[in-house]
Amino acid sequence: MDTLAALYAPDSPEANYWQARHRLATTARKLNEILVSADITPELANTIREDLERITARLEACEQVSGLVEMGRKADRGTVDNVMGELVAMAGRSHPCAPQLTWQEELHQITGTVIFGQAFEGPPGHAHGGWVAGILDHIMGMTHVRTGHPGMTGGLSIRYLKPTPLNEMIHVSAEAVELDDKRTEVKATMRWGEVTTATAEAIFVRVDSARFGFDAA
Repeated sequence: MDTLAALYAPDSPEANYWQARHRLATTARKLNEILVSADITPELANTIREDLERITARLEACEQVSGLVEMGRKADRGTVDNVMGELVAMAGRSHPCAPQLTWQEELHQITGTVIFGQAFEGPPGHAHGGWVAGILDHIMGMTHVRTGHPGMTGGLSIRYLKPTPLNEMIHVSAEAVELDDKRTEVKATMRWGEVTTATAEAIFVRVDSARFGFDAA
């Protein structure tokens, strides 16, 4: 909860809301992991499916929102930027299907760590290359946003140097360099200890921030 405590005022409605969502996501991630690793009998699988269907029905009875921008417009959720940090698909802190990513932001640079559990396995014992690429693209996108110019990935190049192991602390970093008034280049690295497992380069094309809803909440 240290990361959330740094983002929201203590005991504020935003902190209480996202702390509860974060704990829920942590439990859901554990469920994802155990569903992959457990050798479940068909009978138990059917029983658990029925339990999950009941939980799904309870969630379907809740008010539904259409996406990140609409969630950001609701009271006590923080800014759209906060909502994206919590629920964005690839690595939201409160997204139940995302790997466990934490990060620190500096001017034009982001560093962090990620742990790929068994639910993200590709080659035996190692993370799927799609998740490696996705995490690198995600931190590069966040780095670009921190330059003050939200945009979209115009081109992405990934180099897989070594397999990225599961259940290990993996370090990631990204740094942005402005090319001109419309484009930003971002480079990123993924490391396991002293071993670089992947690198990435991307060109981000700037767009009007209102298109992403940053000016709407």
